[in-house]
Amino acid sequence: MSERTYPETTIPYGDKTAKAMRIACACCDAVAYFPFQNGVVRKSPSAASQHFLNKGWVVGNSPKKDFCPRHASPAKRKGTKTMDSNITTPVADKPREMGREDRAIIFDKLNEVYGKDAYKSPWTDAAVAKDLGVPRDWVSTMRDDMFGPAGSNPLFDEFLTATSLLEERCGAFAAKFEAATKSAEMLAADYAELRKQVDVCRMLERRVQREIGR
Repeated sequence: MSERTYPETTIPYGDKTAKAMRIACACCDAVAYFPFQNGVVRKSPSAASQHFLNKGWVVGNSPKKDFCPRHASPAKRKGTKTMDSNITTPVADKPREMGREDRAIIFDKLNEVYGKDAYKSPWTDAAVAKDLGVPRDWVSTMRDDMFGPAGSNPLFDEFLTATSLLEERCGAFAAKFEAATKSAEMLAADYAELRKQVDVCRMLERRVQREIGR
């Protein structure tokens, strides 16, 4: 099996963090991690491949050919055949359930970013899910079961309110500035036309003076 490379990320690892290689299923949103470095020693991608294989994953030669244990069978990827024809009928797979390793990783992250009855700024269920590469429902379930309601984040709420007010004021100022700019342009055009008329009057004045002076 040729050596693969995997995307790298940082995950909670006990009471510390570790660099991990990540694999994702080509059929669903299932992911798995292989901590390969939490100190000086760094494990190879081949060790990650073996780790994922031991977990029941199909490891291909590219991410498009990686499949989670649920989709390890080609039949589950493509669907099932009907009894009387060769037409393949797609089968909707059930969402992958959270495993023990998933729960441990999510718990460690929540323990890091969830404070007293609320997330620490700027974390939310969605932010944690994105950071770990897992479904948001998993994070919401773990947070609700182990830590309580999402609650509000006073500092983050204050930031959002201040940002919203600032954007509103900037929008109002931009509209006023645009109106003032157009008004100034119109005044400048009127002034330029007035100056032309003044110049014509002065030329006429000099002509009159010459005629009278004869």
